Amino acid sequence: MFQIGHHTKLFSYARADVDTGLKMAEERQKEIERSAEEIVESFVKAAEDLPSEREMYYSQEEYNVVRPDGKPSSIDERAEFRKRFIKIMPAKDEDGNLRVEVAKWVK
Repeated sequence: MFQIGHHTKLFSYARADVDTGLKMAEERQKEIERSAEEIVESFVKAAEDLPSEREMYYSQEEYNVVRPDGKPSSIDERAEFRKRFIKIMPAKDEDGNLRVEVAKWVK
């Protein structure tokens, strides 16, 4: 047979150990949080003196867009395009080539 008083005493010691362990764990967690806050604050103070710089991010997907090669247009389609282009172009030379004005700032 077990003695009830003896087990009750052991249970109360175990309970006290658990409570002490929880208190120590909570204190340790608070200590870690304080330490982390101090580290962050020291980084903030150190970064105050750094020159500010605007960061730019580039997406390779947006700037290096390459279309897949399609089927080349036929000679007839290119000839028709040329005729329509020549009708609307402002000036042409005797060979039918587009004549453009050279920029005034170019010597």
